[in-house]
Amino acid sequence: QAFWLKPAPKPTAHRGRPLLPCACRVAAGGLPEMAAAGPLVINTGQGLEIRGRRRLDKVGAFEALLEQLVQEIEKKGDQGCIISDCDVSQNKLSYEQFEALFTALGAHSARVLRFRMFGCATINDEVVRVIADYFRLLSQEHLPTEMHLSDCAITTEGFTVLMAAFEETDLYPATHPGSMRPTALYLRLENNYISEAAIQEKVDAGIIKPFKKGPGSQGGGKEGAKVDLVVRDLGKYQQKQGEPPSPEEAPPPRQVHDRSTDLQQQQGGWQQHPGQWQQPAGWQQPVWPQQVQARPMWPPPQQQQQPGLQQAWGAMA
Repeated sequence: QAFWLKPAPKPTAHRGRPLLPCACRVAAGGLPEMAAAGPLVINTGQGLEIRGRRRLDKVGAFEALLEQLVQEIEKKGDQGCIISDCDVSQNKLSYEQFEALFTALGAHSARVLRFRMFGCATINDEVVRVIADYFRLLSQEHLPTEMHLSDCAITTEGFTVLMAAFEETDLYPATHPGSMRPTALYLRLENNYISEAAIQEKVDAGIIKPFKKGPGSQGGGKEGAKVDLVVRDLGKYQQKQGEPPSPEEAPPPRQVHDRSTDLQQQQGGWQQHPGQWQQPAGWQQPVWPQQVQARPMWPPPQQQQQPGLQQAWGAMA
């Protein structure tokens, strides 16, 4: 079952010429406004998927999503709810909205396997405190396997609070359900405003293991690390200098091509015309030569004993 917001009627021609198919229009200021088309909450064989990337800034969109999500979770009853992908990336949700989302997830004991929250200019240190409190209240059965928080407004203070939630609990490294190997949280934090010395301190303490994707890459769970922090180059953490800009002054989100992007486009979700984003003067696009693919998620509990589970996770070793 899927839920979506009803799209506005689309014009079919302009000055006598047919318009090309597109799910976005140019709003005031020359920036494209992403269309609210296609499903927001999908019920798949592996659990619910939240496909809210760039689609929740419109008034009422987030509230509609949250209401629909809670309805789907409650339908699961005592079976428990798996959310295989919670993608609310590249939106400017308020502190209260992020708090409402994590409160709902915690109150209904839903297990989110992957959080995609990158490119959110409103995810600052205060929002990170909400995320840290959420982690502190989780049980081993409800742990996420991935969290994507790159290109946000997190400073050293927020980073320290988040790391404390891992250091002061025994959540990670978690036991992989198939291989029974200890596994750390896959975390992305590049392009924030965190002191690289603070990150290095956690690396030296064994809390974080820098994780460079590639052949032969291994997570740090077996070494006791709680976090696998994705890096482009070992010893470098790709952080910005200075203070985060206000959400109103933050640069537009960069285009990211991944599975979630393809699915939203196939389902009639947002698209973007090349060249429509107007970047502020002096701002440079962050350099990330290759989008790091997310590693496989833990399967829902009812699938944990299916054949091939250990083989699928073998690619991570």
